[in-house]
Amino acid sequence: MPKRTQPLRIFLVGFIVLSGLLTSQTMAHAGWWEDYKNGIETFTNLPQEVNELKEGYDQALNKLDQAQSNIEAYRTENARLAEQNALLAQTVEQLKQSEANRAQSARFWKGLVFTAIGIVVLFFVSTRLIRFGLRRR
Repeated sequence: MPKRTQPLRIFLVGFIVLSGLLTSQTMAHAGWWEDYKNGIETFTNLPQEVNELKEGYDQALNKLDQAQSNIEAYRTENARLAEQNALLAQTVEQLKQSEANRAQSARFWKGLVFTAIGIVVLFFVSTRLIRFGLRRR
């Protein structure tokens, strides 16, 4: 046996053994053509699935951008409403204070008027009583 062909024989024997092992597994089940066809179909459908995933990702990204812009709009509106609420609270407080001042002023004037009327009535009654008392004596 020449030394030149020995590595070639070893390679061929190894190749035959490996190909026998690999082909014995695929030959164990029937329908290899269907498996091959299904593999090709799956492989050809991958770009379509990738495109669908990309479109779904783009839609989710658009929805996220829209949600972020809505959140920013809500924050701006919330800040404006908070400022308006503070102004309204200040106005209500001023109205309550002016109402309290008006009520206090009204009580003062009522008391003053009733006191004046009481003094006048007391004056007339006391003068009548004094006249009556002086007539009796």
